[in-house]
Amino acid sequence: LPRRPCRAALAASPLPPSALCCSQSSGVTAEDECRLEFDQMKIRKTYGYIVYKITDDKKKIVIDCKGAPGASFEEFCSKLPDLACRYAVLDVEIDTKSGAKANKLVFVVWSDDNGPVMKKMLYASSKDALKKSLEGIAEEYQATDRGDLDFEAIKKKAGSA
Repeated sequence: LPRRPCRAALAASPLPPSALCCSQSSGVTAEDECRLEFDQMKIRKTYGYIVYKITDDKKKIVIDCKGAPGASFEEFCSKLPDLACRYAVLDVEIDTKSGAKANKLVFVVWSDDNGPVMKKMLYASSKDALKKSLEGIAEEYQATDRGDLDFEAIKKKAGSA
């Protein structure tokens, strides 16, 4: 990877910093199955959650596991491994301001604070490759430790009253 210019070079250059810095994209791509299964979740309500991971060769984002409709939040949390990173889409039922119930799809980024730094960097720079392929996500929620995995906070982020 090309080296990023130092601050002095950025300050001295007539070019904008974006022209000097390398891309934040990691080159990891999302498999078609990720989008197809997400569409099934969105349209047919076939899953309560889908968890995604980056393959060991660091080239593709694939589905790690799926949860049945109505799966508990505790089950979902158990699928996010310690010392690791994952992406997930969680189907959340919220109470709207008008008092009606609605379902929202929330993109969850799990990046354990105690995990390897290089893996966390890879997941951070690859997130958009997956997120852009999944149309219909209401919000994004980031969690870095088990305490951040709070169902009420996720519901609030999704727009619950």
